[in-house]
Amino acid sequence: MNKLQNHFLLALLALVLMIPMACVDLDYDQPPPGGEDPNLPVNITIAELKSRHTLGSYEEITDDVTFQGLVVSDDKEGNFFKQLIIQDETGGIEMRIEMTDLNNVYPVGRKVYVKARGLWLGDYGGTTQLGAGKGVDNDGDPILIRIPESIIDLFIIPATYGNPVTPALVTVDELSFGMVSTLVQLDDVQFIPGDAGQTYADAILQVTLNREIEDCTKKRLIVRTSGFASFAGDTTPVGNGTIVGVLSIFRDDYQLTIRDLNDVNMEGDRCGLANQMSIQAVRDLYAGGTTSVASGSIKGIVTSDYTSQSVTGRNLFIQDATAGIVIRFDNNHPFVLGNEISVDISGATLSEFSGLLQIEGVPTGNGLVVGNPGDATPRVATVLEILTNAEAWESTLVQIKNATLSGNTVFSGDVTVTDATGSMVLFTRNQADFAGSPLPSGEVTLTALLSEFNAPNLVMRNASDVEGGDPPGCTDTDENFESLSNDADINLPGWANIAVKGTRLWRAKEFDDNVYAQATAFGDNASEMEAWLITPCIDLDVAKKINFTSAYGFFTHDGLTVWVSSDFDGSDVGGATWQQLHPTLAESSDTEHAFIPSGDVDLSGFTGPVRIGFKYVGSGTGGETTSFRIDDVKVTPL
Repeated sequence: MNKLQNHFLLALLALVLMIPMACVDLDYDQPPPGGEDPNLPVNITIAELKSRHTLGSYEEITDDVTFQGLVVSDDKEGNFFKQLIIQDETGGIEMRIEMTDLNNVYPVGRKVYVKARGLWLGDYGGTTQLGAGKGVDNDGDPILIRIPESIIDLFIIPATYGNPVTPALVTVDELSFGMVSTLVQLDDVQFIPGDAGQTYADAILQVTLNREIEDCTKKRLIVRTSGFASFAGDTTPVGNGTIVGVLSIFRDDYQLTIRDLNDVNMEGDRCGLANQMSIQAVRDLYAGGTTSVASGSIKGIVTSDYTSQSVTGRNLFIQDATAGIVIRFDNNHPFVLGNEISVDISGATLSEFSGLLQIEGVPTGNGLVVGNPGDATPRVATVLEILTNAEAWESTLVQIKNATLSGNTVFSGDVTVTDATGSMVLFTRNQADFAGSPLPSGEVTLTALLSEFNAPNLVMRNASDVEGGDPPGCTDTDENFESLSNDADINLPGWANIAVKGTRLWRAKEFDDNVYAQATAFGDNASEMEAWLITPCIDLDVAKKINFTSAYGFFTHDGLTVWVSSDFDGSDVGGATWQQLHPTLAESSDTEHAFIPSGDVDLSGFTGPVRIGFKYVGSGTGGETTSFRIDDVKVTPL
């Protein structure tokens, strides 16, 4: 609880007892226009009062001083809390008041008189405040106490309302300490790319956030929004225009607080878009080696999908009506398939990586989402047409119909794509979430990005880029994992190894000349881990059974379960229907590291084909970290 200095409490109590409190029936409806002005004598300006304060100290006002001003803050939408900002022609000041819904009594434009005797001056981070006295907070640090609601009328005398409040038109460069706690307006500004199109604050966790605006010379100003504001979950505009707000300062940073969304009007074109270039024009700048881009921006549709890990988080394919290109950001970017983005590429460089032209050295903050039109329309072409036009079509989306996939059992690595006109390579990173999915047989329609690695190749974005074909042939699994290297993520033909929560996968482990599959959350920094190791499909043309062995190490929890699905598509665990099986599994009463037979698990009650999923859940170091192992997975007729 805040502690008032004793002499302030005694004086305040005496004052309250001496002055009879009039019965006030507050009518919270808007009063008639105008109101009455008591015309109290004023003997100090706000600037003169603030000049009495030394930053970091507290000063009691002991003489009879009265100032007047207009209310410029508004707590109706929750972005101001228990604070009233008053300004006159010389400056503004923040009053700390233990009262909510101040806008009902002190709306924007209301003239007030403030009798300041008995109040105290203090500051927070450099913003001068007026309050009831000096106290300490829960951490024992000094704090300026709010004026209790019960005695506000002793200090603040309302006068007329509906007075016009005109913000001072300023630029970021013109902001000064004397403008703190006044209403200002900035024109020709925009939220920086990393903050445009984002929520003003965290409305779910009700956390206050700082966003930044900039002018066309890149001068910036913080816009601070409370997580309790009614508009906290609204998104900031992506255009350029005007913003109005109350200026504050925190240490060395000026900050702007808006009252509501009416204070923001940014519908114009952003700075720099006048120098927007087509992607083909950017490609034409490349002169070999490394070519610098002096200034400019590009705009197009994101055609890559980093969420599937089919490309690294720093790389992005983008195309417009003229061409496509790869952007390599300086850090992992947030842009998803189907976003329309504008990217400032000023100062970036053009270079080739194994023949693939890319824009390098682009800060992630230079990209901005300006729309969400969805995926680009692929160019339908034959393999021969693609190879013939590879240079012109590079980094654009293509589609091949009536194609077959061969040369591998799963998508990971190089797969040969063949149609009636020829063949070319489809490459998939082994980190892609569909890398372990089996290739379909028969003819398919393939959508992919035309890339290059010393020769033209194709890059799928996600599993949905392949349509049609027949399900891959099912086999009666007989897997002992002996073909795998120790500590390698399991990547076997037909098997799926998927991290649903966290990033850890099932790995091959070797002990005492035996290789097995293991999942563990030990040493993982993730708060949750969920990893699935899923068998190839099992045809149930005849009644079959599955058996395997399991073991545990360093028991802390039961983290292994076994499931069966008939509609798992090879990549989307959550989209499949799973039914739990109940084989015998290693448990804490068994000998540690000893492999326990599962017994025969009857699959005859299911309609095939089916796949069996070994699901591991854990919670990182210090939590649920048991290591579970499986081995000798075998499917045989019942």
